[in-house]
Amino acid sequence: MQNGAPLVSIIIPCYKAEKELPSALDSIARQTHTNWEVLVVNDCWQDSTEDIVNQFQKSYPNNPFKFFRHSKNEGLGATRNTGIKAAAGDFVAFLDHDDRWDPKHLEHALTTMSRAKADIYYSPVLVFNADGTGNDWIWGPTQEDLDQFPQSIFNRNFIQPSSAVFSREFITRLGPMDTAPAVHFCEDHDYWIRAVNLGAKFVTTSEVTAHYRYANPDAATSKIPLMIEHDISVQKKHLGSTVFFTATKHRAIAGNYRRLANFFWKSHHVKSLWFLTQSIYWCPRDLGTLRQFIKGIFYWPFLSRKLNRA
Repeated sequence: MQNGAPLVSIIIPCYKAEKELPSALDSIARQTHTNWEVLVVNDCWQDSTEDIVNQFQKSYPNNPFKFFRHSKNEGLGATRNTGIKAAAGDFVAFLDHDDRWDPKHLEHALTTMSRAKADIYYSPVLVFNADGTGNDWIWGPTQEDLDQFPQSIFNRNFIQPSSAVFSREFITRLGPMDTAPAVHFCEDHDYWIRAVNLGAKFVTTSEVTAHYRYANPDAATSKIPLMIEHDISVQKKHLGSTVFFTATKHRAIAGNYRRLANFFWKSHHVKSLWFLTQSIYWCPRDLGTLRQFIKGIFYWPFLSRKLNRA
């Protein structure tokens, strides 16, 4: 400990990071909680990331820095795992290379955790566009999510990793993130569900001290179906959990299948109908999905387009 303050291990997974990483590191430098170590993990990308870290380190000789570079690209979960394994702190905090913190982020998180005797802290985040256009907005749990926690986390991932801080004791028990290809885009959702299954005490706050960069929305949109499919894999992985209600698990899976159906409604109508049948299988009493399926039987986009042109 530095002046009696607990050490926080800050894990920064990096990939094509040289443009945004300086901003993330600068937000660490401005923290009012000054006893931290930085663990930067480059997921096999050739750029100036290591030089940026080395230059930054010179200004903070009393803070430990650890740099790792994967010999092959392993994905975000594996990159965080490398940092988790090497972390020496009393607490572990995630900060993605393109996100940033307000100066009191760590101080507020540790104070809140101490008061609540919590294992995991999280909060809403301020979302900002990478190109600076548009208005920033707050993203995080709704009041309904908070009222129904922990059941609500099975249905929707409302915890952004860059807002999360773990006690060292609990993250050691929790272990590494799942790196299976089937959950590649949703390993953090799996992590929160696993934490609930282990009996973690979560604490949250309405104070927003983490900023999440909403980068390349067009690319994100193209990945929506795959992300939903991976989220379904996460949910099915935990069907045997006794912590979450059966109805909670089935409604969550059904809801994701309906999201897939809505995504493909006009572009791939047969696929959309197939996903609706899956949604009905998991939640047969959902009358809204049943009505949508019946409507879909009689609605064919290519016929509508032909009739409109006639």
